[in-house]
Amino acid sequence: MADAIITITIPDAKVETAKTGFLKIYPNVEMTEDEIPVEKYTDVQWIREQIRRIIIRDVRRGLQMVANEAASVENDDTLAI
Repeated sequence: MADAIITITIPDAKVETAKTGFLKIYPNVEMTEDEIPVEKYTDVQWIREQIRRIIIRDVRRGLQMVANEAASVENDDTLAI
């Protein structure tokens, strides 16, 4: 199977609005561990990285839900007498 490429297009007129809203929820605060810390990502790099992390988190959450639904516990009537 080939890699899946997902493309999202934000119209030029709405890029700043989208960026402002996204960065309010997910601020670009990761810093380098240098003597003088600086931002690890530009805002565009941060948005791309954060979306990547959100996808990974949500796929894992969904897979955990599937596993929980598939799990079963045997009924043991002898557990307590």
